[in-house]
Amino acid sequence: MSLKRLVLAALSVLVAALITVSLVGSYLEPQTQGQINLLQTDLSLQAREWQGLGDATTRDRLVGNVQGAITAYEEVLATPTPQNQPLRLQLGLLYAEAGQRDRALDTWQRLINEAQGATRRTVEVLLGLWADPPQLLPEAEPLIKNALQGWFRDRALKRLYELQQRPDALTALLSAEQDRAQAAFYRLVLIGTTPLLGSLIGIALWIVWLYQHLRRRHQGNTLPPLTAVAWGWETLWAGMVIWFALFFAVSLLLMPLVRSLIGVVLPLRSAIAQTLYALVNYGMIMAAGLGWLWYCLRPFGKRPADWLCWQGGLGGAVRWGVGGYLAALPLVLLSSLISQALLKNQGGGNPLLEIILQSRDYTTFALLYVMVAMMAPFFEEILFRGFFFRSVQSYLPLGTAMGMTGLLFAIAHLNLADLLPLTVLGTVLSYIYWRSQNIGAAMILHSLWNSGSFLGLLLLSGGTEAGF
Repeated sequence: MSLKRLVLAALSVLVAALITVSLVGSYLEPQTQGQINLLQTDLSLQAREWQGLGDATTRDRLVGNVQGAITAYEEVLATPTPQNQPLRLQLGLLYAEAGQRDRALDTWQRLINEAQGATRRTVEVLLGLWADPPQLLPEAEPLIKNALQGWFRDRALKRLYELQQRPDALTALLSAEQDRAQAAFYRLVLIGTTPLLGSLIGIALWIVWLYQHLRRRHQGNTLPPLTAVAWGWETLWAGMVIWFALFFAVSLLLMPLVRSLIGVVLPLRSAIAQTLYALVNYGMIMAAGLGWLWYCLRPFGKRPADWLCWQGGLGGAVRWGVGGYLAALPLVLLSSLISQALLKNQGGGNPLLEIILQSRDYTTFALLYVMVAMMAPFFEEILFRGFFFRSVQSYLPLGTAMGMTGLLFAIAHLNLADLLPLTVLGTVLSYIYWRSQNIGAAMILHSLWNSGSFLGLLLLSGGTEAGF
């Protein structure tokens, strides 16, 4: 065996070990989907206050009730950690709203022994508000406004204003709450109906495509695969293994070193600081990956335009990209439900979701959107569809090549929670690339998928205070 192959074999073992450790480690982390589900629960609680929906029974039937919200919170909080202290704070308010005052006080009393700073003072405020007799602390109102949001803030402020006998403040609060509740209901409808309608269209597209496939097969006029590549298995092996090695080198060595140096001057605690760090990290991974691909394929005299495929131009890319997005919806949503059921709220998630959920300003949103909806689709489609899929489909059956590409695409995201859904999405991306013979179609599909997920999170979390 040559020295080059020995080095590649050693790197392959190292990369496989790092991937395995990352995937196994992600199983020990709670799914980000659990937090997303709680955001939808919070939105439902806010919408439930809109009196335009009818009486309390009708509202409970349409958007859910407090007891359902309690169950959702208890499932996520089955294993208390310091990171979910705000959720336990909110669970106590749910108990109080449901008339379970003793459980609320017990929840807050246990929390006060662990919490510090503003969280501890807020717990003290809530304990005072629901104590018998009530005790009103001087900082109650600003603490509630700073520590709580949405429905939970309204519940605490309502209790405070009632005890303080401030009818004007209570009237203004209830009026503003109705406006927020109406907006929350409309957001809830949009979040619930858009994927459903898109999925129905996607199912229809699959029926049409299946009919076309069977008709071509009957006529002996099946679609050919993409043109074969000029390089062999060893080039593919080197290309992917060294890219993964560069990915881990940047993520685990270079950027942590940079972060430690920057952290002396600028601690990365705010959402904007974390966003800038993630943007630089991904930018370096992208530059390293594209540079390595160029170097790897240079001996074959191929420019990117010569092997990426761009048949049909922009019009074809848009048509297949949009169609592919709708076709992916029902399959990925179904696989997500299966994954959640199998993993029982374990398996980790994309760390960018945490930043998106914590963000409250347009600058952070804009930078995150550039990364998830422009940079990621551009680079990842070149790597996984343009290079990897084009390579393996030259030597393997088409369906096998699509599935293998989808699996590697999912593995590269390094969390078990997304493994099944991203395998399905990656397989659909490969299918659309093959059908359209246009890398732009895969990029547009990928961008639409990330954009839809991004905007859905903004609708759930409320975006900026001024914007939503």
